[in-house]
Amino acid sequence: MKKERNFTKVYISDRAYKRQKTTKHPWIFDNEIEKIEGKYINGELVDVLSSKKTYIGTGFINDNSKIRIRIISRNANDIFDDDFIKRRLKHAIDYRKNVMGE
Repeated sequence: MKKERNFTKVYISDRAYKRQKTTKHPWIFDNEIEKIEGKYINGELVDVLSSKKTYIGTGFINDNSKIRIRIISRNANDIFDDDFIKRRLKHAIDYRKNVMGE
């Protein structure tokens, strides 16, 4: 990671890291988590890292699902504020217009 962050750190298995590296799939399953550093509340953002502390992404954590983390960003410098949400929504709308037509 490029800068220090205050999110809880979730470390995933080497097998899960290899899958993340090749597919970039946004889901981290419960059985892929090896260690959690810090405390969190369900629904909070957490940073996902490999066992060697390589940053993978940031996502929402949910203990009530087998899909434990849903990654929303792979950029360690993202700031998760209103502008981030607006930017992501605009991109999603523009993408759908482009694919589906207006």
